[in-house]
Amino acid sequence: MRKLITHGWGVIFGLVLLTGCSSHYYLEGKALENQGEFTAAAQQYERAAKGNKKLEAHEKLAEIYTRLNAHEKAIASMDTLEANGGLPGDMPFEKAETLLALGRYDEAKEMYLWMSEKGGRDATVSESRLTMLSSLDSRQADSINFRLRSVEIISIDEGGAQLVSAAAPFRSGDKLFFTVEKPREYRLRRGVEMQLDNYTGNRLTDLWEAEIVDTTGLQGTIYLLAKPMTSLNTELHDGFVAHQEGDSVGVISMSYVQGKLPLKEMLSKEPGETILKPIQLFNAALKEDSTGLKTWQAGDRMSFCDKRYMFAHPAISPNGNSIYFTSNKPGGYGGMDIWRVDKKGNGWGRPVNCGDVVNSSGNEAFPTMRNADTLYFSSDGHLSMGGLDVVYATKSVSSGGWTELYDRLPHPINSSRDDFGLQLDPVGYGGFFTSDRTGIDALYHFHGFETEVILNIKVVHDRDGSPWPDLGAVLAQNAHGPGKLAMDDMSFVSDNAGKWSILVDRGANYQVNCLNAFGYIPEPFTAPLDQTINEFTIIVRIPLIIEVGCKDPVACNYEPKALVADDSCTYPGVKFDCDGNCINDKDEDGVCDSDEIPGCTSRHACNYDPTATEDDGSCEYMTCIEAVAADSGPGKTVDLDIHWDYNTTVLRDEDRPGLARFAAYLISNPGYNVLLTSHCDLRATESFNDALSQKRATTILKNLESLGVSEDRLVSFGAGEQFPLNDCGIAECTDEEHQQNRRTTAKILFEDQIIIIHRVAEGQILGKIADKYGVRVWDIKAWNRVSSKKLRVGQELLIYLMEE
Repeated sequence: MRKLITHGWGVIFGLVLLTGCSSHYYLEGKALENQGEFTAAAQQYERAAKGNKKLEAHEKLAEIYTRLNAHEKAIASMDTLEANGGLPGDMPFEKAETLLALGRYDEAKEMYLWMSEKGGRDATVSESRLTMLSSLDSRQADSINFRLRSVEIISIDEGGAQLVSAAAPFRSGDKLFFTVEKPREYRLRRGVEMQLDNYTGNRLTDLWEAEIVDTTGLQGTIYLLAKPMTSLNTELHDGFVAHQEGDSVGVISMSYVQGKLPLKEMLSKEPGETILKPIQLFNAALKEDSTGLKTWQAGDRMSFCDKRYMFAHPAISPNGNSIYFTSNKPGGYGGMDIWRVDKKGNGWGRPVNCGDVVNSSGNEAFPTMRNADTLYFSSDGHLSMGGLDVVYATKSVSSGGWTELYDRLPHPINSSRDDFGLQLDPVGYGGFFTSDRTGIDALYHFHGFETEVILNIKVVHDRDGSPWPDLGAVLAQNAHGPGKLAMDDMSFVSDNAGKWSILVDRGANYQVNCLNAFGYIPEPFTAPLDQTINEFTIIVRIPLIIEVGCKDPVACNYEPKALVADDSCTYPGVKFDCDGNCINDKDEDGVCDSDEIPGCTSRHACNYDPTATEDDGSCEYMTCIEAVAADSGPGKTVDLDIHWDYNTTVLRDEDRPGLARFAAYLISNPGYNVLLTSHCDLRATESFNDALSQKRATTILKNLESLGVSEDRLVSFGAGEQFPLNDCGIAECTDEEHQQNRRTTAKILFEDQIIIIHRVAEGQILGKIADKYGVRVWDIKAWNRVSSKKLRVGQELLIYLMEE
């Protein structure tokens, strides 16, 4: 009995002790988290998760592991929370993002679909992710236009320095600079690992430089003969020196070690609070010592940096007048954004955010430029395959701003994990970049791959190698090239020099067939994959040709070179020539003159004749029309039931009777004026759709005028894509929904109503336009479905006025 009682008290004491320890570990983790020591905080939360603070600790662990990109651990904590009451706050979206990064696409899709249907702050981004997932299979397939090469780093450091990972390359000529993580080091006495970042828990990085050794001609591995840059490396984070080739000045990103804080600032900090060492940008200069050795040296911190935020990944514009960089400073769109700062006198001005075409609610980082009109960077907020993806934006020539984003660079450049730090080669379409697709940061190189190569066929006599001109043969494909479709057989005739050339698919297997060649055996050959080979030649040796065919000169298929006649001769008929064309066809419509039947050939005319083959101009559309609905009148909008084909302004024949009915209605109501509004579907750009819809509205106006309606009663307006019936998005709309959006309506105006179409000029805003016409800003937004005050130059706006 005493043992039982003792054992019971032991269990109770253990539970109390565990409960108390759990709270202690949780509070300690919270304190470490507040100091920015996230890895150490996670260790304490893991301990707290074993006691009564289990759910609170797992919520913190999910947040920290998400921040540290420890996706598997983050999912484990999220699953625990979901099994014990559900995910709190914004965590459903974070879980979907984490599943995406892990390549668990079906599970991520279910969560994005639920959030998009539920609505709220994450609905828009969830819809974007669903769009990406719908095209994932095609984007994940290896693109036939790119090839990936591995990069092997060989340390040539005299001190034997080694590395375990490499990232963030920067190229200058034949040299490549990059950051590395060194192998683990431990303090001898305490067994504590050194070289750790108290913010991320990752090992601190050093800067290395390497000579690029590439002797394989776009094939095989690229080697880097590398060593640390001891002149720049510190005990903290060190990044590359952004500079232009040949320059002796540049910009470097590295940890900022602050001096001793003022007493007032020291007293304001919590007891035990750690002073973080943020990444900042510093001036750098290439200096030469007494021996002639040139090394980069870090200088002063750049004036626009703020120690409270990160400033990293510098890139200098091609003209040297701007620096693009990554920062989480206020004024952005989400996490990390890309900013630009311009030269001002002998210094630099104030940073400017690169805008919402470049930046998103996610993270954008690692900008780079080779040409002034294209900005490459990495993002997890645009159309990502998971983690950071390499994307690029292009600049408008007229406005100078970033206007178009291209976020569909395929595999093998982008993967389901982080792909970042692109550095383009000086020429061509290729470059170095970083990816953790294998679980650790490593350097890769991609290059554009030309999928076709020129094939030169030379036909010669087998006996002496002399050219064989005017020989008919067939190029046949035995096996198609990688990622290509099979090719049909192609007949050809050699020229006077016995030659013939064509573009063929690299990697495909072919042979040349010659049916009339006796003793000739085709030899299969494969088009080279090697990108250094732009063309290759195949020699076809023909022993003897015996031509067989029709020998009758009046036959359609007479073969003058035939030595042996066969039964293949064909002859022209009474109506048709050898090519099957009418011998007598005055209007060249394919119907012989003797077979023509005159009449109305329009299926939608009142007097349509289904037997007619030649339109005689007798079609009319008025005698069989019905009246427009009796309740139509001022203020009413009439659907003209116009069905526009995609990207055309041609009125279909089947729509003419309806338009004729409306013309008759207007003629019978001479006091009615009309606003004709044409619409586009959601494809193409806004400016393109504006112009297209205006042309469609003008087409309707001209047709009504031809039916007897006075032009001064009609106003035409192209609404572009402002008023879609189906606002389903470009990728989600069906063909039927796109067709419904392409329409034209007619609004019957009140007697004293005036319509003005205002074209937006440079610098105009809604307030100024409203003042000009004496209307409210709200009215203009409602009339034109404008959701913000931001207008496009050239955009047309409807203004409704009443006569004084």
